[in-house]
Amino acid sequence: MKVLTVTAPHKAVYENVEKPVPTGKMMLVKVKNTGICATDLSIFTGESSFVKSGQITYPVRFGHEWSGEVEAVGEEVTAFKPGDHVVSDSGISCGACPFCNAGQYADCPNIRSVGTINAWEGCYAEYMLIPEFNAYRVPAGVSFEEAALIEPAAISLDAFTNYQVTPETTVAVVGIGAIGMGAIWLAKFFGAKTVIAVGRNDKKLAIAKEVGADILVNTRTEDAEEAIKRVTNGKGADLVIEAAGTESTMRLAMQLTKNEGRLSIVSFFEKDITLPIDDIVIRCITVRGAAGRFANPGKVAEIMGKNPVKLTPIITHRVPFEDCLDMFENEEKYHNEKVKVMVTFS
Repeated sequence: MKVLTVTAPHKAVYENVEKPVPTGKMMLVKVKNTGICATDLSIFTGESSFVKSGQITYPVRFGHEWSGEVEAVGEEVTAFKPGDHVVSDSGISCGACPFCNAGQYADCPNIRSVGTINAWEGCYAEYMLIPEFNAYRVPAGVSFEEAALIEPAAISLDAFTNYQVTPETTVAVVGIGAIGMGAIWLAKFFGAKTVIAVGRNDKKLAIAKEVGADILVNTRTEDAEEAIKRVTNGKGADLVIEAAGTESTMRLAMQLTKNEGRLSIVSFFEKDITLPIDDIVIRCITVRGAAGRFANPGKVAEIMGKNPVKLTPIITHRVPFEDCLDMFENEEKYHNEKVKVMVTFS
């Protein structure tokens, strides 16, 4: 089978390797679609904080946003069969420790991350091995392309953990990349009264409207704080989701959050930032980090099966697997226009 491996910063090669054979609880999955993530790009360039910390080492078969079809299963697999459409957790548990034996896969001390930290071989490959206990069935009617968006939307979902969206809730999302778009899509599905998309690109803001945003704020032409306080009678948003990962967007997200509101951070920051912490204290803002969580992909898959609003408008570029290296080597050509690049497999 053909795979794409990053061998050093700014260097990746296509390789032909043996197609694995599933045994035990493993399943061989034929990859159908793979989404290009900003983390993939930072692994390719070497700028990832995980590369710098030594948590990701080269060579690495990267990629963690995918969907596929089960081709073969190990002798102990009972929940899936060939032909099933599946996705997985971003972390792969060992399946052998006391926690895994008790079904507590998220507590496994031997977790490997798909295509990233302590890498489980990732999805820039024609086939992958995935254990059945980390896999989730894709509902009927959800395409492989849409299913490949489950992983970033599963991160978006974590922004809502332990938060109750009501018909009176105003949600503001700062940053309209794929995870921000997923947060907009979910906020509307959960029944928020008003969902506000805050960004800098009119074309991307138009896509945000397609997936659920009620109000669009372009910070290049409008003061976001004034706009949101207009909508909320001066209070600010009940829930603000920061999905851009810069000091300026983090400060803006704080400004947009109402007193005693919730600020969820779903982005990674490439460098340390300085914030006015006293403002958080005085206004009693709850700040919560949000990231990938075991079982979230299954929850998002269920939502995709129910939600009449499709998330697929966020796919701005499609590229065959054999040509996708260009998206890494020449990313600057696509940066301003892309939200999600989808890699397709024959």
